[in-house]
Amino acid sequence: MSIEPIKKTSVVEQAIGKIYELIVAQNLKENDRLPPERQLSEMLGISRNSLREAIRVLDVLGIIRVDQGSGMVIDATKVSDVVTRHLSFALLLNRDKLVELFEARLVVETECAGFAAARATPAEIAALRSAYEKLVEFRTERAKGIQYELAIHALIAKAAHNAVLEKILSSLRQVLRESRETTVPSSGVTSATVESQGKIIDAIGRHDQIAARAFMYEHIAAVAERVKKGAEAVAATATGKADGTAGKPA
Repeated sequence: MSIEPIKKTSVVEQAIGKIYELIVAQNLKENDRLPPERQLSEMLGISRNSLREAIRVLDVLGIIRVDQGSGMVIDATKVSDVVTRHLSFALLLNRDKLVELFEARLVVETECAGFAAARATPAEIAALRSAYEKLVEFRTERAKGIQYELAIHALIAKAAHNAVLEKILSSLRQVLRESRETTVPSSGVTSATVESQGKIIDAIGRHDQIAARAFMYEHIAAVAERVKKGAEAVAATATGKADGTAGKPA
């Protein structure tokens, strides 16, 4: 029989746990105020120093805001920023796992396209169509083509009207920016990509959620496959150089 060791927790971690329990027990919501510091420390049975440390951590996490002169306020407005900041770090440290990152993008961006089809305003649809026209115009100019292709994805994320999804996708795109050296040829954005973007935008314009999801899935899956092949080619070249077989006939 295996016995798990007792996990040691710091006083600050315990204090955060107690504050969480208090919020749940009293059904506190955003903009509700916590009791004054002295009263709260007595309620939780912790020192005021431990309470201050816990509040500092919760402030950094975007859960509690300390207003000068008016106390501690529950404030979840920055939570999505904090979550995506941590996600950005995690993605940055795992940027070598391009295939897995594209799998994540496949899941998130497909749903995002569906939300955009359901929620996009006429102005947002017009902005997408304008960006698409620029993509068609400049697709053979590599830098500008990439710029407008990225703009389309950003506009779709915005049209989904979900701030958390928008920031997650922004983090993914920043980390995956390097992969465009593999997926976008020197001749510019591929005709397949241009065609896919046109289908996605048309579906969003028609508010066809099923079609928008399907076309976005198809587009990201195709790009992911190109990334996978590019990564395999790079790995094969590196292996060939290491064993001295690179450039030799098979």
